[in-house]
Amino acid sequence: MNDKSLVNQIIEVLPQLQCKKCEYPDCSSYAQSLIEKKEKTNKCEPGGLKTENHIQEILAGKTYRSTQQIKKYEVADIVREECIGCTICIKVCPVDAIVGARHMIHKVLEHQCNGCELCIEECPVNCMSMITPQEQNTWSWPSKQSENSKEKYYQRLDRLDRIKKDKELNRQRVLEDRDMDDYIQYALDTESKKHAKIKKYE
Repeated sequence: MNDKSLVNQIIEVLPQLQCKKCEYPDCSSYAQSLIEKKEKTNKCEPGGLKTENHIQEILAGKTYRSTQQIKKYEVADIVREECIGCTICIKVCPVDAIVGARHMIHKVLEHQCNGCELCIEECPVNCMSMITPQEQNTWSWPSKQSENSKEKYYQRLDRLDRIKKDKELNRQRVLEDRDMDDYIQYALDTESKKHAKIKKYE
């Protein structure tokens, strides 16, 4: 079995919270590190011992597909009266589960929040906390729930990458326009000097 296949199998037994508690940017990065860097198998905090055992079995050549579950699953919540609309939580949310404009009250989309907790520590006014969701209080994987979370994460990465490329393209255009403006001004100055010399000669 090749390394790519092993990585994909390990990704399947990870909860897809992209919570960074493993000290890697996302579940995929941690899965790759287990193969490429021989990383420790016990670094997925949300998955716990069961996920660690599944990873070890995969690395030993066995295939695992059993469902795992976080029974006391919680989502983020914002105290509306205390929110200052700084947008920091929006920027750190890996699955775009927080909406709101700058200086406006933000809102957590409960059905989209995966409970990663990244926004909690980042909130500068401590107006965020974790609460039990009203509809579903368990997190299962692999499942449609975890797959949706993974898709939202990669959609966000794609969007941010497009924004970055657009900004760079616009920057290049501004530089090109500035270069053209400088060239035009240089040409005008040169012509002006030529005319001044001709007039003086006459």
